[in-house]
Amino acid sequence: MTLLDKMILDSYKHDVADVLNALSTSRDGLSSNEVKKRLKIHGHNLIKTKKELTPLKIFLYQFKNIMIYMLIVAFIVSFLINELTDAVVILFILLLNAVLGFIQEYKAEKAMEALESLAAPKAVVFRDGKEMVVWGRDLVPGDIVLLNTGDRVPANIRLIEVHNLKIDQAHLTGESVPVTKSEEKILKELALADRSNIVYMGSLVTYGKGLGVVTATGMQTEIGKIAHSVQAKSRETTPLQKEISDLGKWLSISVVIAISILFMLGLLFNKDATEMFLTAVSLAVSAVPEGLPAVITVTLAIGMQRMGRRNAVVRKLSAVQTLGNVTVICTDKTGTLTKNEMTVTKIYDGAEEYDVTGAGYEPKGDFKLNNKVVSVKELELLFKTGVLCNNAYFGKNDDSWSVIGDPTEGSLLVLAAKAGVWHDELKSVYSELSELSFDSVRKRMSVVYKSKSGAEAFSKGAPDTMLNLCSKIMVNGKIKKLTAEKREEILKKNQEWASHALRVLAVAYRKLPSGIKKFEQARVEKDLVFLGLVGMIDPPRKEAGQSINLCRKAGIKVKMITGDHALTAVAIAKQLGLFIDGAVAVSGEELDKMSDKDFTKTVMAARIFARVSPEHKLRIIEELKRQGEIVAVTGDGINDAPALKTAHIGIAMGIKGTDVSKEASEMILTDDNFSTIVNAVEEGRGIFDNIKKFIKFLLSANADTIAVVTASLLVGLPLPYLPIHILWMNLVTDGLPALALSVDSKSPDLMSRKPRNPKKSLVRELALFIIIAGVIDAISSITLFIIALNFEGYFITGSALALSKARTMAISSAIIYELLFVFNCRHDSKSVWSKSFRENFLSNKKLTIAVIASLILQLLFIYLPLFQFLFKTVSLSIIELGLVFLFASGGLFILPRFFHKELNWFAKEKV
Repeated sequence: MTLLDKMILDSYKHDVADVLNALSTSRDGLSSNEVKKRLKIHGHNLIKTKKELTPLKIFLYQFKNIMIYMLIVAFIVSFLINELTDAVVILFILLLNAVLGFIQEYKAEKAMEALESLAAPKAVVFRDGKEMVVWGRDLVPGDIVLLNTGDRVPANIRLIEVHNLKIDQAHLTGESVPVTKSEEKILKELALADRSNIVYMGSLVTYGKGLGVVTATGMQTEIGKIAHSVQAKSRETTPLQKEISDLGKWLSISVVIAISILFMLGLLFNKDATEMFLTAVSLAVSAVPEGLPAVITVTLAIGMQRMGRRNAVVRKLSAVQTLGNVTVICTDKTGTLTKNEMTVTKIYDGAEEYDVTGAGYEPKGDFKLNNKVVSVKELELLFKTGVLCNNAYFGKNDDSWSVIGDPTEGSLLVLAAKAGVWHDELKSVYSELSELSFDSVRKRMSVVYKSKSGAEAFSKGAPDTMLNLCSKIMVNGKIKKLTAEKREEILKKNQEWASHALRVLAVAYRKLPSGIKKFEQARVEKDLVFLGLVGMIDPPRKEAGQSINLCRKAGIKVKMITGDHALTAVAIAKQLGLFIDGAVAVSGEELDKMSDKDFTKTVMAARIFARVSPEHKLRIIEELKRQGEIVAVTGDGINDAPALKTAHIGIAMGIKGTDVSKEASEMILTDDNFSTIVNAVEEGRGIFDNIKKFIKFLLSANADTIAVVTASLLVGLPLPYLPIHILWMNLVTDGLPALALSVDSKSPDLMSRKPRNPKKSLVRELALFIIIAGVIDAISSITLFIIALNFEGYFITGSALALSKARTMAISSAIIYELLFVFNCRHDSKSVWSKSFRENFLSNKKLTIAVIASLILQLLFIYLPLFQFLFKTVSLSIIELGLVFLFASGGLFILPRFFHKELNWFAKEKV
């Protein structure tokens, strides 16, 4: 880093003259020729965007999955052995899966184009000694820029002159109120949010004006650095994708080993090589649950629709299930847990303390004294002063109320409106004569108005400053002398409120003598009448506390990460029930001083992180992920974008969220309501439950086939299933019933469970259940096969008809077993008989219909002549069909509770 680079980076520590000298510029600005030279060096003041994925790439990405690779191999093999029906089915499933995924993700993969809109389209600059308007994209380091109220800051700027300048930089720092700026140099190292002589690209000028020199443009600004970190950060695979990948690897290895052994056994027992090859290939195709990718995609798509109806728009298909595994939610404070609307909650008139109800900018609320609603007619002058000593605008747009200007001043307009005092009505009675503006030295503002009763001064400001200017106090409509004791009492009330993170203003008034012609500070701001203190705060959302409590019951940790001050953050956290049981709060400055070991301990233990930079936030998220947590991050500002992209689930706010945060997220809350996250987590858990159900079913259904064929070869029996039988069984059982499981209803105890351990392997977790269920099915089928062979006299005559009948009974038993067994896959800990008939067999109507449809198909398989010809089956008598159902009924008697307990021992965590 050169000395010039260091000077620019630390420009807040240096005098204005030194900064101007380092940038080779002056207050008169750059020359036009110099601007051209610097444009060639630094480039345009734009945020570069990452190239978008093309629709073709998004479509091809849907095939990037080991399960899909296995299906492609199965399709090729089926085609080569002339099993065209199965080949067509597999190809249809492959295309269906790809199309569904493509449709859901096509619009989600936009790059960071939204960042370009944050660069101010035009800026007022001094060049060649003249004031002129230029395009924001043409700014260069060294340009002198003039800022006025309402302007969007066009680049990073070191201030060289200010006049009552206030900047809203919440999009970058998370602060809930505009920050007062100055041009004075700062002698110590400070966090980004505390550099009072710097304004950042994308910030908004809410009050006053300023002059500054551009120190960084485009990708060198804070926004540019965030954009680069978001673009450079690649998406990690989701927990579900990892699970499916592990499952695919496990299946592929198992299938290759199993069919190789079977083929060798067949040759060893002198079976026909061609028949054994076809059987082995059919078993391989059968063992691959071709319905699994499509069912997972459909399940996630349905979940996206459900979440959308509950105000959560999910942009990434795979993110739907990941929500169900979330163990930590890291949430911003401003605009997420709070309304981002400053609200007056307290009034103190020197005698009584009033509570003001209502939150945000809606002018609805009561005034309470000792918890009783009271009239506040005697406070009318206080409300009037708050309205007249004010430069904000308050009004209704469509169905919502909003404030234009300083949020603090806006809160005073809302307070007065609650008492029936409206801005427009007062402005029609009073005409403004003069304004003594607020600045960081005076810490107050006064406005002089003229009405029928003469000239009057209305003032507001910091309580200690205002009290020094007051000689009287109004109590219950009467003006009295302000005693030293009363002054001390008011200051104590101010300290008390400030300790609870309230922003406190004092309001005062004076009827001016008729002889005053010049409304100067010394003439106006003296002998004021103290009207009261008003305490305000950005209030917590009403639903957020309930949601945090639900998260606690669900075993999900909630951490607040904010750029605001620790005192404010802790006060809000206490109101929400987040800062309890010895909770820890830590600042970004403290994090910087910690060792790696202490940092890890603090990240895991702390609930509040205050005054943090985007870099801090990103580091916290990365550490939580390193500790094995599944992390969801909420946010609405540009400062949240890197963390949103890094987290397993990034959750942006739909109403107040910036475009940048939305583009970096996987989910957007259309109502900006923290409680919507809890609803989404519940949906995610339900979806994972259903995925787990049909994986159990599909793999159990496919495991028994290999077991039956292997056992038959080992004991010297003829093959109980023909290759075409295996493919038929795959089609009937892996289709409709598995799909119906994907829309099963949610368990009522979903949100009382602890989050699933992310280190737990789903394959190992389900392995014992799958093996036992497959073995029981295999024993039933092969036992019935032997009984049928013996009953038909096959062992004596070797009759082909006897073998066909035995095979018809065996394959029918296996299929019906699976159709009954599917009801046991709905529960982890109870069999179908532990609940009512209606709850088990009729509560999921789609599953019941799917099973009935599959049973009808199986009966056609047995009795329809066309099917008999195609599948080499024969009709069964009523008694034989009864035997088939008898041996298949074992599917109803498996006890998931027993296997579930064994599972917990068997499913050891991955190291």
